[in-house]
Formats: sequence, structure tokens, C-alpha cells
Amino acid sequence: MGLEVRDLIVTYRTPGGAIRAVDSVSFDVAQGERLGLVGESGSGKTTTALALMQMLRAPGRCENGTAVIDGTDLLALPPAQMRGHRLRTISYIPQGAMNSLNPVHTVERQMRSVLLDHGVASPRAELHRRCIAVLAGVGLAADVLRRYPHELSGGMKQRVCVAIGMLLGPKIIIADEPTSALDVISQRLVMETLGREQQRNNAALVLIGHDIGLMAQFVHRLAVMYAGRLVEIGTIREVLTRPRHPYTRALIASIPRLRDRGMLGGIPGVTPSLRQLPPGCAFHHRCAARFERCLHDKPLLDADPGGHHAACHLRDAA
Repeated sequence: MGLEVRDLIVTYRTPGGAIRAVDSVSFDVAQGERLGLVGESGSGKTTTALALMQMLRAPGRCENGTAVIDGTDLLALPPAQMRGHRLRTISYIPQGAMNSLNPVHTVERQMRSVLLDHGVASPRAELHRRCIAVLAGVGLAADVLRRYPHELSGGMKQRVCVAIGMLLGPKIIIADEPTSALDVISQRLVMETLGREQQRNNAALVLIGHDIGLMAQFVHRLAVMYAGRLVEIGTIREVLTRPRHPYTRALIASIPRLRDRGMLGGIPGVTPSLRQLPPGCAFHHRCAARFERCLHDKPLLDADPGGHHAACHLRDAA
């Protein structure tokens, strides 16, 4: 059980031609497992999540791929059937809680609408008790139900989003940078809440973000995206202690360290435009370890005997 994604391709059609924002992405997340998805802005992380939810907006389009949960391919479902699977089978916790909650409805009304839209036809008092129980699970008091979003702090709003995402006990949770724009105390509360609720439901979790330090403390496996493709995936220990792709090494090297106070590392150059990707490896113009083959041949995601995957020609040159 869990989520199996295979050969996912997402394109955006523009007057200048189709742009492939997600290029043949495949990964698995087992039940109870946490997978981190990292990469620079524009690498395709959020687009991947929205494609799995069938929430892409035009001109975005899912051109290919499958996303199978318990034998059901979510990408093959008609829109009406997919609406029934959102929040119940697969749940998306958005990046901006400030913009995700309806500002003119109370928290309770928004939570009750989720239950009613999914056919939970219980008496009003029972729905109220269920909402209180879910809020308690994320560390919020019952009086939050009668408040409007503007009356809550950023951390409280994010935890309300977690509560809504967990309301129907989904099997798959996708959390898209759930701690962005929060102070460090609120970040810790939100991540503890998310981890506790994920364990309680034994759900599979995909955590999207930029913070590798946070990933190191939270996820079991880490997947690295660059220019729409997966370039490395493995256990968090393997990826952090034995990174096989130069981009992953550069991301790890850019993490601030106490012993290097006042010195911030970075990755030279910029991410290439998806409209004009270079031939060969998309990272080659920023990679100090590139050689002739990198300029012409696109590397494929392969695996070492331990299951640590990387898309880099250096593995063959070693």
C-alpha cells in the first residue's frame, strides 16, 4: 500500500511551444513513510503535487503518468470521482495558509463543509464534536472553531490547514512547504503536529520544501528535483552522507553551519529556463565536475545495489 507514481509528465502550453515542467518523474511512498521533495524554486515540486491532486490550472496539463493508490489510478479518474478522493484518499496541505482559508467563513463552517461535501451526514452536534476532536489533535482549543482566519496567528492557521487535511483520515498527505513564513517556534509546532497526525493515521507523507536541515530531522527518504526531473533519491542518511549528484552536494554545502559563521555558501549560476533546456545534463553549466559526456547525453535515474538512485554520468566515469 502507499503511493506509486510512474512517468509523470506535466507541460504548460505557451505561444512559444510546450514547456515540460515535470519530466518523467517516478517515485514510491510506502504506507507510514515520509518522503521529502527538495529543489530550487521552479524545479517542479509543487507542479508534481498539483498534478497528483488533479488541481493543475490551464495552461498546465498532465500529459502522461500514473499515480496508483490501492489499485486506483488517481490521474485516470474523471473530475467528479477525483473530488470524492481529495481529502479522503489523498490530501493536500497548501503552502500559504493565509490564502487557503476562506476569510468570510469561520473555521467550523469550513471544516463542516468538508464533511458534508464528502457525504458525512451526521447530526450537527456530532459534526461539531468531530471538528473539536480534530482540532484537539493539532493542539488547538475548541473556541478556534468560531473564529475567522484573520483572528488566528500564522501558526494557528497552518495547524487549521493540517486539521482540515486530516479530517477524513487520508492515506496520502502532501504538505507543500507547511512552515514557510512562520517563526521557528511555530515551525516546530506545525511539524510536530503534522508528524503526530501522520503517524496516528499511518499515512504516507510527501513533504515539499527547501530546508534540507528540516528534512534531515523529519523524513525517511529524500528526493531531489532539478529542472523538472528527479536527479537523486534515497534514504535521508544515504543522500546526506553519500550524495551522488553534484547538485545534491551543492545543496548540502549551502546549509549554514555554526563553525562557518559569517560565511554563506551558494550554487553558482541560475536554474536554466525550462523553455530552453541545454542538451545533456541540465545541471552541467553549473557543475564543476562536468566532462564531455555531460554536455550531450541526458543522464537517466539509475540505482546502485543499495537502492540509492542518481541521474549522473559520474557514476559511470568512476
